[in-house]
Amino acid sequence: MVSAPSAVHKSILHAIMVHLIIILGSIPVPETMLAFQTMPAESIMEQSVVVVPDLAVTMCTGGMAGEPLWLMECAFLQSDCDVMQKLNAYVQDIPSLLVIGKLLIKQAQWYCSLGSNSSIAPHLRSSTLMTQKEWTADHRPNKLDWVVVDGHTWFTLSSVEIHVWTRQHGMSRIDLGHMDGDGYTYGTLYPTFALGDVNHAFHRGLELLKQEALLELKTVNTSQELFDGMAAWSPPSCPLNPMLLTALLSYGAWTTAYR
Repeated sequence: MVSAPSAVHKSILHAIMVHLIIILGSIPVPETMLAFQTMPAESIMEQSVVVVPDLAVTMCTGGMAGEPLWLMECAFLQSDCDVMQKLNAYVQDIPSLLVIGKLLIKQAQWYCSLGSNSSIAPHLRSSTLMTQKEWTADHRPNKLDWVVVDGHTWFTLSSVEIHVWTRQHGMSRIDLGHMDGDGYTYGTLYPTFALGDVNHAFHRGLELLKQEALLELKTVNTSQELFDGMAAWSPPSCPLNPMLLTALLSYGAWTTAYR
């Protein structure tokens, strides 16, 4: 038995990562001078801790990676309490952080692998796999609360939430205890889709990355033309594409249940 179907959280994180890569890849500065690197589940060495977040954004200057500026963790394979402890440790050990995100996926029933229901294994081995189109016809993206295929409960979903903290103006660190007003927001991807405030928070986070880039360009005495180009660059007002997020949530469920 395993604790959760990892394909689900990986698919959502992948969608978020793709959005960030595309947006940050559009900044009008040569990559050899300055670039933002978005990575999934990579080890990052800090002074007192080895950080292994589910997603990280770092700023690279002159080909050298700096400290993380944006981290995300998923509370699915880990408990929400464990993830919050990790996020608090990140804040203490990495004062450079500008944005912290938490993807909170709640199961309707604890996930059970096929090994716990091995009596149907011979039948499944002789069955023809559904195509994604066939599977999706029976399991709409808004109907993933109870996915039963060939007599086995492959996947159950109660809710999917995205929480975002950004560093507030004048503060030296992100305040994870701040749960209202500027600096914190959350939205839902499932069962209802309400990510308007999260999109605003992502936009705010991207603006913070832009300001960090401008400070770095000023430090290295870049040309006025490059500096002005970076200053004129603006991230999209809605960084997250709801259709892509919903589609990849459904794809993650299909991958878990029927591949």
